[in-house]
Amino acid sequence: MTMSSRRIGIVGIGNMGSVHARILSDMGVLVGVADMDLSAAEQVAKTYKVKAFKDFASMIEDTHPEGVIIATPTPTHATIAEEVATNYDSIRGLLIEKPLASTLEDGKKVAKIVKERNIVTLISHSEIYNPIVGKALSLIETDAIGKPLTVIHDRRGFVAPERIPSLGDVFEDIGVHDFDIMARISEGPAKLYAQSNTVGGIHNSGTVMVKFESGTEHFFHLSRQYAGRRRFMDVSGTKGSLVLDLFGQIIKVQHLNQAPLAKSDTIRLPEMGATIKVYGEPIREVLSDFLRCINTGDTPKVGIDDALCALEIVEAARKSAESGKVVDIEIKSRA
Repeated sequence: MTMSSRRIGIVGIGNMGSVHARILSDMGVLVGVADMDLSAAEQVAKTYKVKAFKDFASMIEDTHPEGVIIATPTPTHATIAEEVATNYDSIRGLLIEKPLASTLEDGKKVAKIVKERNIVTLISHSEIYNPIVGKALSLIETDAIGKPLTVIHDRRGFVAPERIPSLGDVFEDIGVHDFDIMARISEGPAKLYAQSNTVGGIHNSGTVMVKFESGTEHFFHLSRQYAGRRRFMDVSGTKGSLVLDLFGQIIKVQHLNQAPLAKSDTIRLPEMGATIKVYGEPIREVLSDFLRCINTGDTPKVGIDDALCALEIVEAARKSAESGKVVDIEIKSRA
């Protein structure tokens, strides 16, 4: 069966659910949308000529999708995922908007069920699908800038206060993207320290520092209280540096201009001072990977174990921010 003949339904028609609906309709695989606000579901359904439902059970029973996207408020992700995975044998794939769950415990419950039932599960840490991130990870892996010494992750924007409860705290809402990226760069034991500012008792901006025993440091500036929009990443290595504009999808590769080495040891970056522009729509890449993995049974680029790893870091950041203490973590090898 080709990707275009798959049947996909969406639960939750908010900001991200609407984006998924647009792209899935363009791909020709959208069969239904469900939302507690039926009028919102009907509006999207009318736009894309599919059926609207008030709940996911009605949608699944009527349209028989093979894949379901869960784009509901964060606190509901785990419960809906468990119910869909447990009760509907036709479901071959789940795509869960980030984060997988609000807690690591709930995330592990979902993981247990989807693994037992052999359901392809992708968690939308969409920044991993940003082609500029993939390019940077490839450059790091191929030693283009040497061993990473310091990595700065800057992710800031604004979220209206009334939306915060449905999204959870800043660590689970936006931090998971960068925590996942970190886990693809560094591994092993580390010390984590976090501080935060809260809105209504919820962490809404924060800084996180992670120092690995290997010597690599990661610094995170996360905020939903910023009048603007910033997504940058800066990687300093022993041979050079990478500066990523994640919105503009531009990566600058810079050499350290070290003294000339023996010819056989010459450092060759893609280009000295090169600026590489890479285009792509991350959410479309997410959905393409989802459909591909339903077809093949392969593990998605962001699978359930990747999501659990990110949640472990989320919980460590919460613990540190709330206690004021350093927390021990360990990032396992992905090899």
